[in-house]
Amino acid sequence: MPDTALEPRAAYIEALEIMRTASDLGAASALLGWDQETYMPPAAAAARADQLSTLSAVTHSIVTSDRAVCLAEFFRDNLRHLNGELSDWEKRIARVFTRDVLRAIRLPETFVRRKTQVTALAQEAWKQARQQASFALFRDHLAQIIELAIEEAELRGYQDHRYNALLDLYEPGLTVGTLDPVFRRLEQATIEILRFVRDAGHVPDDSILKQHFPGQAQLAAAQSIIAQMGFDFSAGRVDLSAHPFCTSFAIADVRLTTRINERDLRSCLFGLIHEAGHGLYEQGMRSDLERTFARDGASMGIHESQSLFWENIIARSEEFWHWALPILRAYFPEQLSDVSPQAMYAAINRVEPSHYRIESDEVTYNLHIILRYRLEKAMLEGTLTADDIPHVWNALTEELLGLTVHNDAQGCLQDIHWSFGGIGYFPSYTLGKLYAAMLRSALLRAMPDAPDHVRRGDFSPIRQWLREVVHQWGRTMEPSELISAATGQPLSEEPFVAYVWEKVKRVYGQE
Repeated sequence: MPDTALEPRAAYIEALEIMRTASDLGAASALLGWDQETYMPPAAAAARADQLSTLSAVTHSIVTSDRAVCLAEFFRDNLRHLNGELSDWEKRIARVFTRDVLRAIRLPETFVRRKTQVTALAQEAWKQARQQASFALFRDHLAQIIELAIEEAELRGYQDHRYNALLDLYEPGLTVGTLDPVFRRLEQATIEILRFVRDAGHVPDDSILKQHFPGQAQLAAAQSIIAQMGFDFSAGRVDLSAHPFCTSFAIADVRLTTRINERDLRSCLFGLIHEAGHGLYEQGMRSDLERTFARDGASMGIHESQSLFWENIIARSEEFWHWALPILRAYFPEQLSDVSPQAMYAAINRVEPSHYRIESDEVTYNLHIILRYRLEKAMLEGTLTADDIPHVWNALTEELLGLTVHNDAQGCLQDIHWSFGGIGYFPSYTLGKLYAAMLRSALLRAMPDAPDHVRRGDFSPIRQWLREVVHQWGRTMEPSELISAATGQPLSEEPFVAYVWEKVKRVYGQE
């Protein structure tokens, strides 16, 4: 039962102390996770799994302690009445604390420890399986993860569909009932756009992107570009990993990773611009969110909107290449000496189905997410087992993308997400695209000359606008509240569909 004798200011200060302790432990866990993906020797996997399991269990015990629950129940029951006793900003942070604590108590510590250990080992198994293109090496680990996902959904509770319990972890408040029709309309629009592209009779030449580009020069060029975007290297760094990601241990300690393909300029460059978009979000939060549960993105979809805004809305625009091409030409004079901004724009916006989600174009990318969304819902329904994954994946790839999968690395082993237990995560990527397009429309209304700023490489006004409407708020707004405040409308696929139609018509010679 909540302690009705609590004094609001004292309760808030006590909650802050709990959040600071848990956040520090979370940062330690994140640092170990970053090391596991970058520098840890492979033989250390089992020891690292134990270390992460212990830290997760200790953090969970703090967040679910009797005192934390007492404070959360007090805020749950009284926060709306505490006018004048806590500031509006403090009440927002208290709401995040309350949500996280009351959500955490639904999971027993034994479950948290078991899940952490299973997924730490699964990530190492996935790396080996992917390298050898053998699903069999990952199959048993995935079976355990599916069982854990079903168990977690039951522990957390849900309405209508078991998948909602996990979807809510990444996109609070979103349900299958809302997402299904959005994805159906998006799938239909994508099919229509692909039909238009096939009938256009013109295919942009992207061979300029597939020359030999030395790796170190790629990394140096990409780092130069994200520095101009505003990523603060005094508060962050870049490393290489098998799968690009962004993680942070504090507002002033943000780590990015990318990977390099010396036969494709896009992998490193756009991978790092994407992760820098995440990094700018982390670096742009208000300092008084530090070491609270609110120092994070409003949701994974909102976080993805920031990475995709920079990767796609900005870096795949023609204006961007009027500025960026001379920078790249300085690193690759032979490869890019005769390339124009218009040619680069057409090359990077070529629409062509790909086996790999992370390398696909803006239009077909969402079909990769819809494929994974279908599989995950079936996993949670209990109608799809680990044994079914490879052949169902391959069949859906044929249905949605018209492609034949030749091996497991090209198919169901291409993503790391299931290995770390991230079932429910994938929809965030498409939500990020939809939110990014909504933000683009809002930006152009607020700043009609934004394309001119991009053409000059003057990103500070755009970055500042994003900081004001998205970054500074952290988790103090629900995603639906934040996107409505920033754009004036609720979640919709329409701005994205209009944006990609405009682009493909331009690239394919209709405008």
